[in-house]
Amino acid sequence: MVKELILTVVVRKEQGRYSSWCPELDVASQGDTIEEARQNLQEAVELHVEAMMENGDAEELMEKLGLTQNDLKRDILVSESFSGTFGVPLAI
Repeated sequence: MVKELILTVVVRKEQGRYSSWCPELDVASQGDTIEEARQNLQEAVELHVEAMMENGDAEELMEKLGLTQNDLKRDILVSESFSGTFGVPLAI
């Protein structure tokens, strides 16, 4: 059964491009746009997780994410910390 893992993405503009980072797994990528940086990071994270699973490092992965065996019963897995975005009105 395939589970969905929810991870954090941090995107930052640097020198006209965008860098992206997944703090839970310490995986980074980049792109010319915010969306490209996010998509490139998602691909890098998927490859990283796939490699860990193939190498028999599932327990290490779960430890990094702060997940327990009990968490695996859920369809959507969220690590110990999770962040997202929200908009704040700015009257200027």
